[in-house]
Amino acid sequence: MCSYKGIIAIVFVISFFSCMRRQQPEPIHYGVESCDFCRMTIVEPKWGAEIITDKGKVYKFDVVECMIAYYYTKIDTNKVRSMWTVDFASPGQFIDARQACFIRTLQFPSPMGLNVISLKTYIDSTKIGLEGNYEKLNWWGVVEKVKNEILE
Repeated sequence: MCSYKGIIAIVFVISFFSCMRRQQPEPIHYGVESCDFCRMTIVEPKWGAEIITDKGKVYKFDVVECMIAYYYTKIDTNKVRSMWTVDFASPGQFIDARQACFIRTLQFPSPMGLNVISLKTYIDSTKIGLEGNYEKLNWWGVVEKVKNEILE
């Protein structure tokens, strides 16, 4: 026979976990899930991004430019908890998008054509064999590129 204290404890634990909201990105199922902005299937593990809302809803994107375009055109920005981008040098690892380092290069063409890769640090560019001409960008630099070249 269950005691009332046991039932109360169980109800408390269930309530606690149901109230918790996702704060970290979830894995992208490459080849299965579609970008919430452009609807393309997300297929490249070196690319990807996610928005997490205050309620814990996760929106997934094939590249950072789709995430930024979605942010500025399709979602209440006041309800966005966090934005994440996949670390190009460590596929499957996410970086807080606003803290990431970005490089725009034709050496690594992106699925949507802005050709911006995300890295945890600029030093990581040596891990991927970056060569030739490229442009270093911070978060706001990428936002400006998206606004000027995709959302124009």
